[in-house]
Amino acid sequence: MSWWKDKPFRMVQNNLRDIDGAMDVDYEVEMLKRLGANVVQVGCGGISAFGPSKLACQRPTPYLEGDKFGEIVEKCHAAGIRVIARFDISKVHQDYLKTNPEWFTRRADGSPAYFEDCAAVCVNGDYQQKYILDVLREALTRYPLDGIFFNIPGYPVTDYNGNYVGICQCENCKRRFYEWSGGMTLPTKEDDTDPVFRKYEEFKVYTVADMLHKVRSLIKSVNPDIPLSTYSDDGIDIIRCEAQSAVVPKSFWLYSGSEDPAAIITTFPDKVPSDCAINAVDIPYRFMGVSTWLNQIRLYQSAAVGGNLDWCIVGAFEDYPDRANFEGVREAFHLHARHEELFARLQSKARILIANPRPFYQFSTNTMYNEREYRGIVHMLKERHLAFDTVIYSAIENLADKLDNYDVVILPDLPRAPSPKLRKALLETSATVVGTAHTFREDPELLEQLFGIRISRPVEPVAASYLLTQPKEVFHSFPLRDWVFLYQDAYRIELTDAEGYLPLVAAAPYGPPERAYGHVVTDDRMAAVKDGKNLYLPWMVGTLYYSLGYEDHKDIFFDLLDKVRPVKQPFATDAPACVEMFFHQTGPSEYLLQMINLSGFNGVTFSEPLPLDNIHLTIEGQHPRMLELLTRDGFEAQTIQGDVLTLKCPGCYVGYRITCG
Repeated sequence: MSWWKDKPFRMVQNNLRDIDGAMDVDYEVEMLKRLGANVVQVGCGGISAFGPSKLACQRPTPYLEGDKFGEIVEKCHAAGIRVIARFDISKVHQDYLKTNPEWFTRRADGSPAYFEDCAAVCVNGDYQQKYILDVLREALTRYPLDGIFFNIPGYPVTDYNGNYVGICQCENCKRRFYEWSGGMTLPTKEDDTDPVFRKYEEFKVYTVADMLHKVRSLIKSVNPDIPLSTYSDDGIDIIRCEAQSAVVPKSFWLYSGSEDPAAIITTFPDKVPSDCAINAVDIPYRFMGVSTWLNQIRLYQSAAVGGNLDWCIVGAFEDYPDRANFEGVREAFHLHARHEELFARLQSKARILIANPRPFYQFSTNTMYNEREYRGIVHMLKERHLAFDTVIYSAIENLADKLDNYDVVILPDLPRAPSPKLRKALLETSATVVGTAHTFREDPELLEQLFGIRISRPVEPVAASYLLTQPKEVFHSFPLRDWVFLYQDAYRIELTDAEGYLPLVAAAPYGPPERAYGHVVTDDRMAAVKDGKNLYLPWMVGTLYYSLGYEDHKDIFFDLLDKVRPVKQPFATDAPACVEMFFHQTGPSEYLLQMINLSGFNGVTFSEPLPLDNIHLTIEGQHPRMLELLTRDGFEAQTIQGDVLTLKCPGCYVGYRITCG
């Protein structure tokens, strides 16, 4: 029985500290029941064991009272709560450096990567290759586990303080990479232009997957109904990701609670996502939670795409100093529990597919991707309420034979040449293919075949240059604005078999004002359309929107998309851009519309969202006959007048079941 696939679950993760070896388990279980969790993920072994381990390769916490993990399992099971055992296999106590120095990650100078009284261990050392199997075997035979979670498997290049550790230079890495690569020397620096470093990127993915498959084989030999979970996909049942914040100044990603689980569902339909809403404001500040509104947004976003609810604190509940988010978690968990059968039936109606360029392997150091380009285009789609699916680009071959299911496939700033299978699928699909920024720069032949262009040279200088929004019948969003500024990387293109749009207005002096003239409209075009179908923008339209937020760049993108492929959407609405909308089919003539109210976000702070009324919605080709509001007690019938539904979103989240006939 694959319990994790049967229906969505609601999980709390308690990342136990050593001192929690003396925790009050009864209080813990009562809190889990109050919140509405039916799964808990809790510390079992690795850095510290929370039971009386007899193994020489791990140490019980010095604060341990009895078998604390065994007590947690027994009492949680009695309360109907499943237990996933958490193992941190990334570090061990520094004393093992004296007895097993070959286990450890090494910096370029040969020194270990310390943090507190621990040191990082390497994927290719015997601790992760052999001894972790002993740790698991002991736990699997001692406890009736419901799941296994591994924290930080892989090759992190920074420590908890953000200090750079670099590429591991241990003898195991050197030997194994040399053998695996056919004689290459392990690189010492991250350089994406170096073919050896690119090979090393593949090596890292391979070695982590190889280790995880060993772990999986052991687990399934004991009990095939125990899932393995971590931040990877190969050999994994529950794919973990995180919605988190940081105090380091950076642009805030508003859709983190929905985007990762949605991408996992699309890319890996045989697995389930668990997107952990991290309560802490940052790793150094683990005992203060984020805004109550942000916390709820993340949980509802995960539920809205059919993901599992997952929430994390550090330590036990009994002395956790910030209880402000407990009630919000309880509200989300209880609503989800009441309607879990409905959330389990969500079927996408999207006609747009966008590739997320982030390598899914969490600790990849691949620098040749620009997530801001992807995020900017996602932001555009969200604000226009255009339904879309997301595929993780490193695994896009999973959908290569399904591209015809979409009207539009968007490839945001993906410079590397695609695999032969993907290349063939892109050339043969009936979908409109959209490329932006550097997409396929390393494959000039494909650029010409797919988009009818050649890249010539950068636009230099880019500052003080513009895009001419002509002809107006294409750029209908610009009746009064002829020039839109250009910024970031941009490239001149040669049109070999494409029609050009957006003339480049070359840079001219911009100051002093007396000298600010002399701009020339060039023959260069900053958009290309091949065969009236495929679209290429050799500049960073998504990055500009994500970073600077000018509507003009979004309007240019959609004006061009309307030109080549107007997308037939499953619904139409006049909802404001601050509403994140989700529309899924849940059965024959039955749909679930969900709205998350983001009006309380001002770009920095989350506050209580403004109540939104008189949101109108129509469903393409359907006649609604029943409208029901999701409540914690069930469904509440709403009034219908004609085919135009009038909806409201008074708080953070609202869900409507719509039955048509």
